[in-house]
This record gives sequence, structure tokens and C-alpha cells, in this order.
Amino acid sequence: MANNVYTIVSIEATPKVIKEFTDKIITSEVKKLNWSNQGDLIATNLYNLIYDNYPKEYSRDWNCENIGTKWCFVHDWQVGDDNIEITFDSAWSPPDSLFHQLAEYFMEFGDFEMEATSEDEAYQNISGGYANETGSEFLIQDTDIPEWPDPDDFDSNETHDAAMETFYCTIDDLKENLIHESKQDLILYP
Repeated sequence: MANNVYTIVSIEATPKVIKEFTDKIITSEVKKLNWSNQGDLIATNLYNLIYDNYPKEYSRDWNCENIGTKWCFVHDWQVGDDNIEITFDSAWSPPDSLFHQLAEYFMEFGDFEMEATSEDEAYQNISGGYANETGSEFLIQDTDIPEWPDPDDFDSNETHDAAMETFYCTIDDLKENLIHESKQDLILYP
């Protein structure tokens, strides 16, 4: 069984660009479906929008080559006036190729900013990425990730809870560092 990787992609652009984008992926057909089926159609609409060669039938090879993982679903989404946040659920690794393809789509419309963070459910890898009109960078870290605090290693629930809080703060800091490093890479190597 694959480890699920949850990747949150946040995109900020002008209200006009965000509205046009969301109208193309969150269509009236999507709104007629129940929540559990909406994500599948949003993903299909998104992939058809940003890929010229998105296949009608599932292709593991195509997904690995073009998305960066053997499968990738839209898990959740939030839309604001000038932003959209999409959470993807993928197998084993984050959809880094999808991140770059999505950035290329938004580059056509001028100024935008896009960030991504991800974590494997077993914390075998974490990621951070950044994109704007000059390019995109996505970094995956699979070493130097702290170990999950095992409750059996602690004398009390309070000390375990404190260790869990420290663990999550460290993971968040690592992801933010990867975003920052991605931004710096774009400045140095546009």
C-alpha cells in the first residue's frame, strides 16, 4: 500500500485570473455532485486545462511522467477573491511535475505567486515549492526529518504531547525553509 502524500498548493493572482481559473475547474457540473465526487471532476477539469495530452483513461506511465506520481486526486479546495488553495492526495511522492505545469499555466497571465507544502503520512518526505511569473522551484527533503515521537518512549501523556508539538513545529519549519530555499533558487537562477 502506498503512503499518501498531502500537498497543499496556494495560488495568489488577480481576482479576474482566479475567477477565470476556478470557473474552468469548478464548473456547474462539479457543483451538482456530492463532495466525494466533486474532487474527481475538479482534478479531471484541472488536468485537461493545463495538459494538452491528458489521457481519457488512467495511465500510470502518463501520471508518473507528467504529474510526478502514479495517482493524484484533488482532496480539498478553498477559493477566495484573489486566491485558491488546492489540496492534492498522491502516492509515495508529491506531484512536483504538476506543480511546475500549473505554474506554467499561470505564467501566461502575468503576476502571480504560488506556494506548495507537502508531507508524507509516515513523514518519509516533506516538500516545499514556490513559483511566480519568473519560474518555479520544488524541493523534496527525505533525510534529516525527525522521527515521530513514539508514546511508549515517554513517561506521561503531557511529555508525549509536548514532544508531538515540537515535532509538528519542526516539520512546519522544515517546509517553510524549503519554500524559502525555492524562492532563493528562483532569485539566483531565474
